[in-house]
Amino acid sequence: MDNKYLIALGILVIAGIVATSGCTDSSTSSASNSSQSTAPPFQISDLKVTNGGYGDYAIKGQLVPTRDIDYLEMVTVWYDSSGAVIERNSLAWNMNDLKSGQKVKFSTNDYISTDEGTPSKVELLVFDSAFAGGDDSSAIYKTTLEV
Repeated sequence: MDNKYLIALGILVIAGIVATSGCTDSSTSSASNSSQSTAPPFQISDLKVTNGGYGDYAIKGQLVPTRDIDYLEMVTVWYDSSGAVIERNSLAWNMNDLKSGQKVKFSTNDYISTDEGTPSKVELLVFDSAFAGGDDSSAIYKTTLEV
C-alpha cells in the first residue's frame, strides 16, 4: 500500500514539473526580441496631430510593416507647455496580424479635459506586446510631435 502512494506521489511530482515547464517559454524568437533591435519592423509616415475641439485630439499616420507582425499597439502621452503629463492613453491603437508591405492607416483618439490643460506636445510609443505601455523602455518606436 505504501508503494502505491509513493508511485502516485512520484507521478504527481513529475506531472507538476512537466506542466510548469510547459507554461514557460525559454526560447528566443525574433518577435520577442524585436524590442532589442535598433530599427522597428515597420516604417511610419504622414504623422499628424489633429485637434477636433472640445478636448478631442488624435494622431493620424500610416504604417508599413517590413515583415509580418503578430501584434502592435500604440500609447500616447500628452504634455502641457511646462512638461507635465496631462494625459496617458495606454491603448490608443492596436492591430493584430499585420502583413509585410501592407499599408495600414491609423488614428489614435484621446480626450483631454480642459481642466488638465492644453497639450503642447505628445509622445507616440509603439509596442509589439499587449499592454506593454507601463514600461516605456520596451517601446520599439518612439517619437515626439508638437501639437
